[in-house]
Amino acid sequence: MSLDKITPPDRFTGLHSHTTFSTFDAIGYPSDHIDFITSDPQGGDSWAITDHGNGNGLGHANAHSNIIKKSGRKYRQLYGVEFYFVPSLKTWQEQYTAHREAVQAEKDAKKKEKMANAPVIVDAEKEIEAGGHIIEDENETKESSKGKPAWKRYYHLVVIAKNRTGLTNLFTLVKKSYKHGFYRFPRIDFEMLKEHGEGLVVSTACVGGLASGIIYNEFQDYTFDQFHPDLLNDPTKYNTVMKRLTNMTDYFVDCVGQENFFLELQFNKLTAQQMTNRMLLDLSKNTGIKLVATADSHYPNPNVWEARELYKKLGWFSNDPKKMILPKEEDLKCLLYPKNAQQMWSEFTENYNEYDFYKGYETDVRDAINRTNDIAWQLCEDTWIDQSAKLPLHGTTDKPAFNILVDLVKDGLIREGLDKNQEYIDRAKQELADIKTLGHESYFITMYQIFEKSSKKTLLGPGRGSGAGSLVNFLLGITQLDPIEYGLLWARFLGPHKVSWPDIDTDAGDRDVLIEASKELYGEESVIPVSNFNTLKLKSLLKDVCKFYNVPFMDVNKLTAGLQEEVMPFARGDNEEKSMFMLKHEDCMQYSKRYKTFMEKYPDVERQISSLFLQNRSIGRHAGGVIIAPEKDLTSCMPIISVRGELQTPWSEGMNVRNLEPNGFLKFDFLGLTLLRDVENCIRRILKKQGNEDPTFLDVKAFFDKHLNCRNVKMDDPKVWKHVYEDGRLTAIFQFTADGARRFCLEAKPTDIETLGALTAIYRPGPLKANVHQKFVQAKRDKDSVVYAHPEIKKVLSPTFNHIVFQEQFMMLAQNLAGFTPGESDKLRKTLVKMSHDSLGGKKNERQIAKEKFIKGAKDIHGIDEKVTTDLWERIEAFSTYGFNKSHAIAYAIDSYYGAWLHTHHETEWLATILDSENNNPNGLTKTISEIKSYGYKIVDADINYSGTQWEYSEEVNAFVPPLSSIKGVGDAAMNEVMESRPFRNIKELLYDNEGNWKWSKFNKSAIKSLCTVEALGSLEEFTDGTLNNHHQLLQVLTDDKNYDVLRKHKSGLTKTQRKKLEKQGEFPSDHIDSLFEKYKDVVDWTRMEKIENYATMTSTIKNNLVFPDEIMDQIRLHNVPCAFDIPEGARKQGWFSVIDKTKKKSKNNRVFWSLKIIDNQNNTKWLRVWGDFHEGKEPEKYTFCLADIHNDAQWGMSTNAAKFKIIPLQ
Repeated sequence: MSLDKITPPDRFTGLHSHTTFSTFDAIGYPSDHIDFITSDPQGGDSWAITDHGNGNGLGHANAHSNIIKKSGRKYRQLYGVEFYFVPSLKTWQEQYTAHREAVQAEKDAKKKEKMANAPVIVDAEKEIEAGGHIIEDENETKESSKGKPAWKRYYHLVVIAKNRTGLTNLFTLVKKSYKHGFYRFPRIDFEMLKEHGEGLVVSTACVGGLASGIIYNEFQDYTFDQFHPDLLNDPTKYNTVMKRLTNMTDYFVDCVGQENFFLELQFNKLTAQQMTNRMLLDLSKNTGIKLVATADSHYPNPNVWEARELYKKLGWFSNDPKKMILPKEEDLKCLLYPKNAQQMWSEFTENYNEYDFYKGYETDVRDAINRTNDIAWQLCEDTWIDQSAKLPLHGTTDKPAFNILVDLVKDGLIREGLDKNQEYIDRAKQELADIKTLGHESYFITMYQIFEKSSKKTLLGPGRGSGAGSLVNFLLGITQLDPIEYGLLWARFLGPHKVSWPDIDTDAGDRDVLIEASKELYGEESVIPVSNFNTLKLKSLLKDVCKFYNVPFMDVNKLTAGLQEEVMPFARGDNEEKSMFMLKHEDCMQYSKRYKTFMEKYPDVERQISSLFLQNRSIGRHAGGVIIAPEKDLTSCMPIISVRGELQTPWSEGMNVRNLEPNGFLKFDFLGLTLLRDVENCIRRILKKQGNEDPTFLDVKAFFDKHLNCRNVKMDDPKVWKHVYEDGRLTAIFQFTADGARRFCLEAKPTDIETLGALTAIYRPGPLKANVHQKFVQAKRDKDSVVYAHPEIKKVLSPTFNHIVFQEQFMMLAQNLAGFTPGESDKLRKTLVKMSHDSLGGKKNERQIAKEKFIKGAKDIHGIDEKVTTDLWERIEAFSTYGFNKSHAIAYAIDSYYGAWLHTHHETEWLATILDSENNNPNGLTKTISEIKSYGYKIVDADINYSGTQWEYSEEVNAFVPPLSSIKGVGDAAMNEVMESRPFRNIKELLYDNEGNWKWSKFNKSAIKSLCTVEALGSLEEFTDGTLNNHHQLLQVLTDDKNYDVLRKHKSGLTKTQRKKLEKQGEFPSDHIDSLFEKYKDVVDWTRMEKIENYATMTSTIKNNLVFPDEIMDQIRLHNVPCAFDIPEGARKQGWFSVIDKTKKKSKNNRVFWSLKIIDNQNNTKWLRVWGDFHEGKEPEKYTFCLADIHNDAQWGMSTNAAKFKIIPLQ
């Protein structure tokens, strides 16, 4: 039959499709695919998402499909997975176990032969398995099974849910595949499919499917590219394959039923695919199993095929030039975009004209194309999960959850002594009524149980976010600050006007305690960490893409250097923190002329960047976000995955993605706060100093509750406000570690928590840009002259000196002045905040209505002149751009006070705690040391007699002493051995016992070398009585040549036999080490440069007093010479610095200059350009201390001239 006589297909649904959630195999988010499919040219009305081995994109697809349907278009979303499949997991696991045992046997054999380090052939499986991240390798899928171990084999299988039951089974299969079938890829088998087959539609997938595998395995001597349908002309081979395929078909039919199992055709230029198609057409004819045709799409439209090819290569990135060549379009074997019926028929027509085996199957193929749409609309339902909230169950019929919550709140009122205070009782009743109306009682009980259990193991912060404004939270112990005391609003957090669930963000000293408490309460698999998807970011993507287009690396590096700093001032939102800013391609095109010029020069690069920016790169884990729900709900309503052996959600929740809460999964944010950990560690030090040698956490908590906890203690100690916030002793004081924040604090001089909270709210990009900080300081200084337009305005704004700092303030103004209800005032807040980012259409009208109500209400209730309220409204509008959450600001101000109290009353313990906290952070440690020295304290070198396992303040030497653990080569065992035996008066006492025998087993040559190298033996009397002049000399004495081995024999340097022999002769040997002292007496000390390098090598930090000697810094301070880093933009001043790197260059005009990387005494680094050349031999070496006349240009940075550059000679 001629194709001309066949009515072409008129409908098609893609039942086999991949998105960027098939990482490094497909591109485009589900929304990109859906938009293309439903566009006018394509005319699609349905689509199935079937990513490799996971359902990570299903939530995204559901969200976007709802948008499509709400727009009035006919559309059905299908949800599926292309699983990795093996016929029997039991057999596969036996094969895999046998392989692992063989590997271990080989290792054991080589150890036995003393060849433990000899190479063992293992395919890095542990590393891959631990990662849990799936990257589909198309080439591996296509390769023949010849020579491939059975335990490495897997096949593809497309599975789609046709109803709610099917969706539950689909999700269950995903979770089980990760739990029970994971090695590089998560697997399912026939047994698992049969157990969970109800409601599922299954098709045989692509050339990587089991059907194709059965066909190709019969031709073991052929490569993938050699597979051809003509190979099936051999009747013996054909019959064998047909028998096996029929057997396979019986298995699948047994699992899901014949009406739900389909043989999948694809049309492309792969001869192997044609081989599969030939057998499947005949198999369908023989068995009655119906056919479907699929596009197996991997990119959202035909124009981005090249981006997908590049994306695949990024997943297996190699610098091999041969692997960095992209194919040409005409070389593609498959066009993998979402097609419509006409495009599918056109592809079939091309195959039909080339292969005779299609003759007679014309209508079967047409029906296979149409059938896909029939499956979507007739076999499958419009289904999705139950989106109601999924929380641990509380309460019984006799005592519902709400009654339990009421009792807990009553207990809290009594415990806090507030059960007779009507204001608190009324507020508690109001909050409870709202919670009951909203049905949130189980959420609050869950939080209470977790925090009550955790409070016995870790310190809890006062609160975080708007949840700190809830009295119920305070009474349940979820938060620690009293919201009424600080005028915090319940309506800002929750109320009948809030359609979303509450979001109580919380801080703890150890977030893992909260997570473990949750697991103990509700079960391991009821507490699932929330995933984060790491994506391709602009600068790294740019560098990678440019390699494929031979763009010179120097050009790319030059472009990316400083790009973020160039664009961020224009692209960053007023309220967006620098740490949250993400560099975007479109922003760079708009705000960076050199970026735009670069892209115009390399249009291929620009095209790929546009397509690949923010595509998925890997999967990570939220810092503290978990889902807590009954295990049954989690398994049936979410396709849970496993990453590095731990279950976590397939969907994420954040600023740009919301796939959890809309589906009934509430994210609990358990966040660790370093400040609270430092507070706990500091209290342990205090208790030890007070005589408690091994304080328990309950001891720590008792001290915290008595002296610090805002639940019990007023934050009004004048010594604290003076010592820290006025005098500027701000080391590690929360929210005041940045230089600008410190300057603001010292100018504002806060003396209460509310003012301190205002400072934390103001010191953000938006307010700083508007100079609010300067206006606030001035108003505070002149507070008596501040004029308020009305007493009600004064009541709300007087704590912040007539500045609208907090969002709650314009909520209160709306309530008190204009009669807004709490819910209306919160809606006003959201309208104004939203309007600061979106001033279009209906929202603009909302704001105008709110303005009119505000002005009219103030006039009707208080008779306030319209001009006054209009002026006030304009101020509110202006401040709404950066108005801050007061509950959050007050909570963080209290956190800040905790550190300040310890800094004031237990300063050495606090500073030692911070030194220890920063010990693995060279920059932070150097800065902390510099600050401590500025307070007049001394920092001494690590010393074998004083240093321990952590930084300590030693009363004996009246200084801070670094730990031995910070020195490389001194292991824990050696350190503990030393600490048990000290103090040591001299070297002999260090090395030998009373009998002259070597005393050490763990303290070895490596440890001795390390301690000598960092000069940590200075307390021994040989350094004070003139026996030793320097540590270099001691290093030679103890470790040069064979000295160490001889010294270990005995203090005489002789063996026991040698000593006995001498004793028989009446001779008594002298101490061998004395002769070594004499032998090495002329060893000179290391140079300053050598000492710096030694210290850096052994501790990974710079020894500040060597790079910036105290005697030099004293002179610098005496003459008021600023650090180069403190020279303001636009100014020219002499400044000091040290050089750590240098490069000689020439400008475009052939002008010589030096690019110097410089450092200050807080480990900050910058680049300094020095014009002109230094005299021969006079250029600065590493760690040279210098002065220069520096011009700090706002655009070009710091520069000077060689003639104005001075090197300060140091010994």
